[in-house]
Amino acid sequence: MTMWERLRNPCGWRAGAKQISVDAMIPIFAVPTLAVIAAQTVLCTIIIFVATPILVYYLHHNFLRFLLRTKFFLMWTITSVVMLMLIFEISVVPLLEILLEENLVFIMCVVGGIWCGYMTRLNADSATHEGSLTQGLELGEGSGDLCITCRRRAPPKAHHCRMCQTCILNREYHCKWLDCCIGSSNLRWYLGCLFFSAIAFIYGSNLTMTSVCHPFILIGTVLLPDDCSDVYHQLDIALCFISALYSLLVGIVVVCYLIYHLWLIYLGTTSNERRLLEAGSPYDHGMLKNVSRLFCCKT
Repeated sequence: MTMWERLRNPCGWRAGAKQISVDAMIPIFAVPTLAVIAAQTVLCTIIIFVATPILVYYLHHNFLRFLLRTKFFLMWTITSVVMLMLIFEISVVPLLEILLEENLVFIMCVVGGIWCGYMTRLNADSATHEGSLTQGLELGEGSGDLCITCRRRAPPKAHHCRMCQTCILNREYHCKWLDCCIGSSNLRWYLGCLFFSAIAFIYGSNLTMTSVCHPFILIGTVLLPDDCSDVYHQLDIALCFISALYSLLVGIVVVCYLIYHLWLIYLGTTSNERRLLEAGSPYDHGMLKNVSRLFCCKT
């Protein structure tokens, strides 16, 4: 807490010094450092990709879970996107293995994902602000069920979020990686963010791997990486390969959550409602449930 109080930006703000939280600063230095370490050898790559989730879980379990609105995961998202974009445009594109049209499609998907993510947060903040304006309502006013936390009546299918400190209509969960609640006000933007992000991560990963590895032709002009055994001979090429591998893993996770939400829409329910039903189930999901809560959302 002493370090937290010391970290301030004394200039560049109209309202004076701004406090910089320690948890928000960690990803800015950790993500690039881990990428450089992973780019040294194959063994380093395996160690970093296995140890990083364990390290993040340790930080969350012992420190971050005590912070109500930690910026750690949001800054991890921003740092990762910026790092992957810089590596792609500065190191991969100059290899002259990527067509201009392919680069434009990739950039459009990245911009689409960033814009939808921004709108997701913007609409979530608007919904939270609108909910906070009604916090002063007397008990019994309004319609719907009484929220024992807000002490006010919320509309049907609204659930309380302890991070946002208000009730969210058709609440899915509080997404750590965007640091906002997902509900009826921003679900469409969130799905758009997942869609464009999935394309950007997987497509960018394929473009990078086929540029730094020996590719083979799958169908027509579709290329897939074949032999990547010599990527560690140069640090910049190895860093491109690591970013492609990281992007591929993230893209697969994003695709899974996109399919999951489309399935929920098909069923006409939300993840929060399913969680409440599972809470009354005699079956315990154990470690898998805890890991999913850590790396996607807070309930």
